[in-house]
Amino acid sequence: MRILHTADFHAGRVLRGFDRTPEIRAALLEVAELARSERVDAVLVAGDLFDSVNPSADAEAAIFEFFLALKERGLPSVVIAGNHDSASRLASVTGLLNWVGAQVVAGMPANPLEAVRTLQTRSGEELVVAAFPFLSERRLVKYADVVGGDVSAWRERFQQGMGFFIDYLTRGFKPSAVNTLMLHTTVSGSKPSGSERAFTFDITNSYTVSPQMLPTSAQYVALGHIHKAQQVADLPLAHYAGSLIQLDFGESRENKMVKLIEAQPGRPARVHDLPISGGRELRTVRTDVEGLERRLEELRSFGGLLKVVVEVPAGFPMPGLKDRVLAVLPNTLSVELEKVGETETVTAAREGLSPLELFERYYRERRGELPEAVRAAFLEADRAVREAAGENV
Repeated sequence: MRILHTADFHAGRVLRGFDRTPEIRAALLEVAELARSERVDAVLVAGDLFDSVNPSADAEAAIFEFFLALKERGLPSVVIAGNHDSASRLASVTGLLNWVGAQVVAGMPANPLEAVRTLQTRSGEELVVAAFPFLSERRLVKYADVVGGDVSAWRERFQQGMGFFIDYLTRGFKPSAVNTLMLHTTVSGSKPSGSERAFTFDITNSYTVSPQMLPTSAQYVALGHIHKAQQVADLPLAHYAGSLIQLDFGESRENKMVKLIEAQPGRPARVHDLPISGGRELRTVRTDVEGLERRLEELRSFGGLLKVVVEVPAGFPMPGLKDRVLAVLPNTLSVELEKVGETETVTAAREGLSPLELFERYYRERRGELPEAVRAAFLEADRAVREAAGENV
């Protein structure tokens, strides 16, 4: 049996005001063609189809076009929701996606065994997929309560809850089938790209799954959430497929890929990396003021997207710097000044800033100027949080 594992599409991604969806769409169609040319039996999609819970129409079109392409090739798939996806939104189109052969597990069912899907593949063998969508700690405790777990202990130990559900799901494995587990989570010891959003998770904190918790009864564990493709366990064999394109400058110079798994019932699986060529290369360029013009000329032929960091002496004015860079390199998404000789730390630089000012700074770095509607929504959310904490607002 041949299985293709992919994840972290992030359709709808906007990087510093630049929409990456056309690149993601092209990469998805490349994946669909790889699935055909490599004669795979099924496709596993380990979460984060979208970049936000309210994706654009173009982002939805790219995702649905991908699953239609798989249907045209006669390829079934199993899909889980990631932390960037809206579980309820995915659940609302489950019936439609099922019609094109995509079985979606958007949230953990009241009976977790309903999240175990069995595919009859054209190889003649069964593929069992224990599909574990992303669950926050709060939702994990809620679902644990439904199935009779020891909720009080899990409020303190996220890993115990995850381990309970992993064990529960593996009850659906069959000795005569190829058994796989699919998770959207962080496995401790995994290496981030540097682009995963820091407020979403911390690689070193307790909200991780230990490799020792992965079931040895699974021949393969298909992981999503970390954007850097990598192997994280030998027994069972567990891999992150990584993101399809370089989504942020933290992923610069990373080679993107999907995973091709060859497996037979009761036998160790083998994994092959299939490179993905879609997506523009991202590059961060550093230079000082003296070398700026020369460096810009060297990059004229670069076809990717750039972040230009210019080191300038503290107190040295640089009027019109962004316009100078864009005149030569219109593919530059960000021009930053790094003042050499300043002793102010990042923490000190943030001191005295309000939550709104911090959010504006973050948004400007990621997407551009903050829209008024988003500003109003943030202020309303901030007010609600402070009221709940008993602050005078």
